[in-house]
Amino acid sequence: MKNKLPQYLNDYFNNYLCMQKNLSTYTISSYKDVFNAYFKFCTEEKHIKITSITLDTFTYENIMDFLKYLETAKNNCISTRNHRLQCICSFLRFVYPDEVSRALQFQKIFDIPPKKDVEKPMEYMTVEVLKLLLQQPNIETKDGRRDLAILATLYDTGARVSELTNLKVRDIRFDLDTTTIRLFGKGRKVRYVPIIGNTADILRTYIHENNLYGEYDKFLFVSKLGKPLTKAGIKYIIEKYRKIAEQQSPVIPKNIYPHMFRHSKAMHLLESGVNFVYIRDFLGHCNVETTEIYAKISVEQKRKVLSSAYQDNTPSYEENSWTRDKDLLEYLMKL
Repeated sequence: MKNKLPQYLNDYFNNYLCMQKNLSTYTISSYKDVFNAYFKFCTEEKHIKITSITLDTFTYENIMDFLKYLETAKNNCISTRNHRLQCICSFLRFVYPDEVSRALQFQKIFDIPPKKDVEKPMEYMTVEVLKLLLQQPNIETKDGRRDLAILATLYDTGARVSELTNLKVRDIRFDLDTTTIRLFGKGRKVRYVPIIGNTADILRTYIHENNLYGEYDKFLFVSKLGKPLTKAGIKYIIEKYRKIAEQQSPVIPKNIYPHMFRHSKAMHLLESGVNFVYIRDFLGHCNVETTEIYAKISVEQKRKVLSSAYQDNTPSYEENSWTRDKDLLEYLMKL
């Protein structure tokens, strides 16, 4: 009997996700990673030959073992586990109309609930940490100037790392007063972000130094080999300067990742009093409810609000008479 799985996968990725759902290349790539991980699990852990993997392999027992494997052996977080389950279910729902005889087999997988994750506080950098980090690239070198342009653009645009790595020269527009960057976000949504101040000057200098004027189809940020920087490449650059900054100040976090620049920009805008609606549009969120998550974690914003309304009714430590009585204090300490 012919194995239909390869054809289903081809139709799912190239027709359904790409043509019908119009998902970005980055999103489709993340879906492919899920199936690569599942097939690797089947071959290495279940000892199934790759040529023997069919729709019969997608059983409740195998999927549950796969999810457990992700958490225990691969140390994936709960959100990653849930995302991979969601991708597999999406594929099976696509296949379902042509495989109604497998209704019970598929339904058991559909009924696997996502695991409830512990809500973690969103991580972001303070202005002090950000400034210290941006001071680390050596602007006396060409690589240092490139790295500064990368870090400054990542922060000032609030871009996702995929948006940054996909930037091309044509996406940068220099006007008299404002530099504008065009970003392609999730779901192929496009937004324009104005850049002002030093970051605009850094980008202008970077493009001039690398003779990129008129080279509209070239990627903006590339490696020494001239290839577009990847997400891993951006993470490497950030970690390089984090380690240097860590030696200068204890306030530098142990982990700084690309998306933390986006969180930091949003938090700094919020703490400066910028309206949620503007932050929503700046970040490319679909609705303001997504943006409101930043309000829940802004310690500085809470401090400002409390300070403006605070009345100090608590007596100071020195006002307690027993603390002023040395003999009484010594007696109490002996007790």
